Amino acid sequence: MQTLNPAEEKSECEVLIPRIIVVFVAYISAVAMIVVAVLGPLGTESIQYRTSQSGVWQIEGGDVVNLFLISPILLIGGTLHLMRRSSSRYFLILTPVVLMYTGLTLGIGQEWGNPQYTGNSEQYSLLFLTMVIGGLILLVGTLSSFSERDAPDFARRGLRAYVGIMSLFLLIFAAMWLSELRQVMSTGDLPSGSYSKAPVLWWTIRFLDLGVTIPLGFLSLFLLLSRPKTSYPIVLLFFGFFVTLGTAVLSMAIVMTVNNDPEAQPGSLVIFAMLAALSWAGLLYLVKDKLRWPTRL
Repeated sequence: MQTLNPAEEKSECEVLIPRIIVVFVAYISAVAMIVVAVLGPLGTESIQYRTSQSGVWQIEGGDVVNLFLISPILLIGGTLHLMRRSSSRYFLILTPVVLMYTGLTLGIGQEWGNPQYTGNSEQYSLLFLTMVIGGLILLVGTLSSFSERDAPDFARRGLRAYVGIMSLFLLIFAAMWLSELRQVMSTGDLPSGSYSKAPVLWWTIRFLDLGVTIPLGFLSLFLLLSRPKTSYPIVLLFFGFFVTLGTAVLSMAIVMTVNNDPEAQPGSLVIFAMLAALSWAGLLYLVKDKLRWPTRL
């Protein structure tokens, strides 16, 4: 694989945010996620969320991934970036969208107007805002560090097959949420009662998934199939989101299943496991050449 020397790479892509700022933001974002996980239901339970028990289990499942996957990725990416390793961008680009998604979900997805739920999560709002702002800065900082020459060559037949399979599972995922949306619009609740128990969290997740996650999925697959070279960094960004969020959603489903949560959807564990596996397979396909040939800036 042909690689760029430092002078060529700097001329090929204009880095928009200084290195030290990207490193600082990566570390601060990791610390924020670790603190939230440790203080949340997974750890000391110092953070009391205003949501249902099912919502607490979902947060606990997400905290597992935040603590053991996303935070290490941020710390590794930040350290490699501090060491001026070009491989840092392949770690950091996995995190921006999931940081914003997590911060928004924890920050606004609480049942604020329901006296049935008490909590103190608003006292930790600066941590949630740190995730959102950190995600925005890392998004700009990482996207600008890539160029077209970073994109590997893709085999068209295998690419089409993967896009077809991934599209099928995205459609199943969308159908699950749209079916719930139709039930809520027609009856005012779901058979499990999960909507009436935590409507704010329910709407927050459905709007983010149906309005952001699933459209991003189809957009990334379209770009991967039609313009794999020019859209390479954007596709990496999207797949980083699917890998981290897909793993988090799978973790949530596992925690809900282990606790016999009546709000867990039948078959959701299998669907989310397949989506997570396909996302990881897609990401490994995108970076397989980089795993064999690490380079220095």
